[in-house]
Amino acid sequence: MSLLADNEIEVTGFVLDEEDTLPVDLAMSWLNAEERERAAAFHFPVHRDRYIRGRGMVRQCLSGHLGRSPESLDFILGEKGKPYLTGDELHFNLSHSEDKAALAISKLPAVGIDIERFDRQVDIAGLSRRCFRQSEIARLEGLADEALQRAFFWTWTAKEARMKATGEGFGLEPGKIEISFCGERPDRCLAPVDPAVFVAAVELPGFDAACTVAATSPFETRIATPRP
Repeated sequence: MSLLADNEIEVTGFVLDEEDTLPVDLAMSWLNAEERERAAAFHFPVHRDRYIRGRGMVRQCLSGHLGRSPESLDFILGEKGKPYLTGDELHFNLSHSEDKAALAISKLPAVGIDIERFDRQVDIAGLSRRCFRQSEIARLEGLADEALQRAFFWTWTAKEARMKATGEGFGLEPGKIEISFCGERPDRCLAPVDPAVFVAAVELPGFDAACTVAATSPFETRIATPRP
């Protein structure tokens, strides 16, 4: 695995429902007691296995950069629940939308990622009224069907990535974030300005989904392929 540049964010997309991504039993063997307890709390096996495989992929991808075994990695939670790797310079963020997941890894200290399948069914009109700025709502006017879904989720993922990058989550109301676009894709975060946050759209091969990454300093992205 090639070394990460200081200003680089590596993005890995993977499918949570496939054993070829990572055998769930192997992933489970890497988890710590807290992760195992959380996995056991899921009612439906599909959700349990997605959680286990997602956590396993985080460990596998980080271990590839660090030259350590996946089970040896320790994590802590920040004040607002964002997980961090203990004692290392790498930072990460994981997002999933049903069976699709995206993982961002970087040396940058504040990184966020969000992915949403374009076919996910949500109340676009209601969420837009509550969470979008007027400029963002105007972009949706006159759109329908697939075009509307795409425009909505590119906006939504940019806002979520912005909230996750700083660790604020929904403590920062989505309506206070304003995104600008180049074509259909987000390219700048206009507000809030303190701290300034940079955003970029990511095209994940084979994924019919919007995916946006964010960080508090300028960055370049690269797409990684999960190792078998």
